[in-house]
Amino acid sequence: MISQALIVNASSSGYNPPMKYAIGVDIGGTKISVTLGTSSGKILACCEIATQTGRRTPACIKELTKTLAIFIKESGVSRKKILGIGVGCPGAVNSRKGTLPRSPNLPGWAGLPLKKILFGTTGLPVFLGNDANAAALGEGLFGAGKDSKNFIYMTVSTGVGGGLVINGQLYEGSGFVAGEVGHISIVPDGKKCLCGQRGCLEAYASGTAIGNYVRERMTRHNTSISKFFPKNKKFNAREVGMAAREGDKLSIESYKQAGYYLGIGIANLLNIINPEKVLIGGGVLKSAHPVFWTTMMRSARQHAWPEAFRTVRILRSRLKGHVGDLGALALVFKNSLPV
Repeated sequence: MISQALIVNASSSGYNPPMKYAIGVDIGGTKISVTLGTSSGKILACCEIATQTGRRTPACIKELTKTLAIFIKESGVSRKKILGIGVGCPGAVNSRKGTLPRSPNLPGWAGLPLKKILFGTTGLPVFLGNDANAAALGEGLFGAGKDSKNFIYMTVSTGVGGGLVINGQLYEGSGFVAGEVGHISIVPDGKKCLCGQRGCLEAYASGTAIGNYVRERMTRHNTSISKFFPKNKKFNAREVGMAAREGDKLSIESYKQAGYYLGIGIANLLNIINPEKVLIGGGVLKSAHPVFWTTMMRSARQHAWPEAFRTVRILRSRLKGHVGDLGALALVFKNSLPV
């Protein structure tokens, strides 16, 4: 059951929304966010349920469909006014077939015909997409990409992902894996990435990589990192950021390292795609020491063709914590409304 505290009724919010509505479902490894919003990017209602995997996957899908039914009923918006449901999830999503891909964070979900299931239970059109691709669409409709036809969205979080918008259209590629910027090869035969390859950008510039950098060196360097997490707890970029802001040299160095390699990755993308903008979001930016951004910009300038760097704007995402929700909504509006 949806907690009433999480529902904002559109009819009582004091806001006179436009006539176009959609529901967004942002599927993550730990939670699923369900959102009702408008084509102007106004979020009217939001709730969350826990993600369940493996043998609990069928129960999770059942809870999701039940949640959607209650959500639609309690939202105060007529079902006839809702254009559809957009679903963003990790992995190489086949947007045409509407099935979920294999994902390390969602065991038991591979091959699930989610589009068919949700359409069957709600009667609403369903649009599936990779979460980072959806976020790119969200930036294009509601964020810093609104006035651009060619841009790259990058998310730097536990991993590194991205989406490509070219000539105003999302580019998914022949196998629906375009935009996997976290798996650009940065260091030949370098660190092993969770994808199985070596030297990927994600292995050097993600939140996981930032934590690992400190963890691998903390026994050989003076560091105050242990002040910011309980004993025996595995720390991540958030705790490293806290230590870095208090002047911990090893933590600052980890952000320099990550920023340097992220800059190389961005430079490669600039040289290949020559976009108007690169928009960067994700949880790492929330806790990062300023040296992360300055090193990234310096590295991108150093490694990109001067013409490519001179004509691009590298910006932080405007959508911040709502990028997943707005991205899922954008899947509906992009596929349902005239361009």
